Amino acid sequence: MEDPGDSLKAVLAAANVAALQNFLATGHRLRFEDPKTPLVSVIVPLFNRAELTLRCLRSLLEERELAFELILVDNASTDLTPGLLDRLEGPRLIRNARNKGFLLAVNQAARRSRGELLLLLNSDAELLPGSLRAAVATLQSSSDIGAVGGRLVLTDGRLQEAGSLCWQDGSCLGYGRGDSPRAFAYMFRRDVDFCSGAFLLTRRALFVGGGGFDEDFFPAYYEDADYCARLWEGGHRVVYEPEAAVLHFEFASSSSRTHAIALQGERQALFVSKHAAWLAGKQSPWVGSILEARAVRGASRRVLFIDDRVPHAALGAGFPRTREMLWAMQRLGCAVTFLPLSFPDEDWGGVYAEVPRETEVALGCGESGLLRFLEERAGYYDVVVVSRPHNMERLRAVLARVPDVLASASLVYDAEAIFALRDVAGRRLAGEAVAESEAAELVRAEVALAKDARAIACVSAEEQQRFSEAGVGPAFVLAHAVEAAPNPEALGSRGNLLFVGALHEDRSPNADAVLWFAGEVLPRLAELHPGASLTLAGVNRSARVAALPGPGVVQRGSLKELSPLYAGARVFVAPMRFGAGVPLKCLEAAARGVPIVCTSLAARQLGWRDGVEVLVADDPFDFAEACASLLKDDALWRRLRSAALERVKASASPAAFTNVMKELLDAALRPALARVAP
Repeated sequence: MEDPGDSLKAVLAAANVAALQNFLATGHRLRFEDPKTPLVSVIVPLFNRAELTLRCLRSLLEERELAFELILVDNASTDLTPGLLDRLEGPRLIRNARNKGFLLAVNQAARRSRGELLLLLNSDAELLPGSLRAAVATLQSSSDIGAVGGRLVLTDGRLQEAGSLCWQDGSCLGYGRGDSPRAFAYMFRRDVDFCSGAFLLTRRALFVGGGGFDEDFFPAYYEDADYCARLWEGGHRVVYEPEAAVLHFEFASSSSRTHAIALQGERQALFVSKHAAWLAGKQSPWVGSILEARAVRGASRRVLFIDDRVPHAALGAGFPRTREMLWAMQRLGCAVTFLPLSFPDEDWGGVYAEVPRETEVALGCGESGLLRFLEERAGYYDVVVVSRPHNMERLRAVLARVPDVLASASLVYDAEAIFALRDVAGRRLAGEAVAESEAAELVRAEVALAKDARAIACVSAEEQQRFSEAGVGPAFVLAHAVEAAPNPEALGSRGNLLFVGALHEDRSPNADAVLWFAGEVLPRLAELHPGASLTLAGVNRSARVAALPGPGVVQRGSLKELSPLYAGARVFVAPMRFGAGVPLKCLEAAARGVPIVCTSLAARQLGWRDGVEVLVADDPFDFAEACASLLKDDALWRRLRSAALERVKASASPAAFTNVMKELLDAALRPALARVAP
């Protein structure tokens, strides 16, 4: 039966031939730079199929901001290739009298290359914009990376491979072949056995110094797998970079697909003989091994993290902390899948703006697809982290239907905050009478959600105590990770007051705080310090806050860069009247070197002292006087700034956060240490 992809290839081939004929008829030329010191040497062997070569060359022109030299090796083409080469300016041309094939042509060009890096590229490959830049950035990100490959997409839109696997018997598998190239399983960076030579970026010193492709594999196939295996054996990583995406007209230079597959089979035994020890550590070739074999290095832990949505810092509401948890687990060498339940769909362009590129983000699943996801990956995860009470309730609903779907995983509850405490305080502040018995029951029910979790992450010692008193735990205080980076004192250039935080609805803790400050504190402060004003930064969905009048309130909205605001602020205010957890906004302000005036609630959550790290006030008059004193008293300002900075360095550094994350995961897995890793 004819493969539909073959029919599409025929149609595309005809269109490409027409484009080539038009290019040659117009007299146009393609101009490439020939830098004296190229960063990359792009090597493209050619044999006929000039129409595909033209597409390849045009895609390379999109990468002109990189300093690369282009080396074309024509293996005695008999079609329109010579005419195309005559229309090029800048490339270095090698014309062979006979067809040496891809392997020998690459070695031939590599010996003449000048770049620090080599890009091995098939002439039937078309780079999508930014692909070479992404591959170069990844290769240069760590000295132990030896090669980087990309996401290869077939001409019919299906995935060719997202990195490749080697099995114990030397057979190979392109991960994800035939699937959607934008499915979540193929959109994260990871170490792999090898990547196809159709697009492979490597270090020239490693390639040339190691003799290039092993010519025992002439005329073709397994030379790329062999080279990557040699890199691994020499202590160098091979990395799949999904942002490097390439359209590939597969087998375009082969006489037939049958012939290509036959050549692959002939080379398998040779590959096994050369890498027997390396292959001995691989999986057996069966479909159940693919998920575990897709990444080379055995992760210290495989973690599934469940939360509402992709954790962008600008959202506030605990998402900056979720983001830091993902970064901490990445630093600990965990293989992490993040599954957003409430907002399962997002544009890929923004997903990895703040999330580690090595984190698999399971878009498209959501609450409705949770059971199917867990069933498909049953037995794969060591730890499942669930953040927020409503998500734990959702998971429990699934487990009530299929109790054994997570039987092999340790459950961790990330409290994020005890929401009942915040909700009760908010109701009381709004004038509602909430009995102590009702409040206690709400807290008890929320804490009970973690009754069978092997470890619990809390944001404060106060909330940790709630779990301990209920006999639930062990609980660990995992607050926030903030890098101390204070701006210069520059008191002469510092002005008024600053509040940074997401303002969601009118009754949210942040919106309530701003409205109270603007209505009750700011008028009194203006009497003590004429001209005082408050600058607001952050997402604002509160209609009442948006309606606050200037010039007393300056609204800046959501900003990508907050450094200028912190550098120009004299006082940070945290007038929180209800809420849970630890106010990240205060930690960030202290880390930037801005002294803080806050309520007793915020000080208690931080564990900081009035007059030492912060000034504390709950009455509008007292709050205004505290702000005025910091606006006027330079010595007080410096003393609070220094003390708060020391607290951030001691308890909120990324290193301290990561250490607690490790302790938490260790505790969660302690009962399961005897489990044999697959």
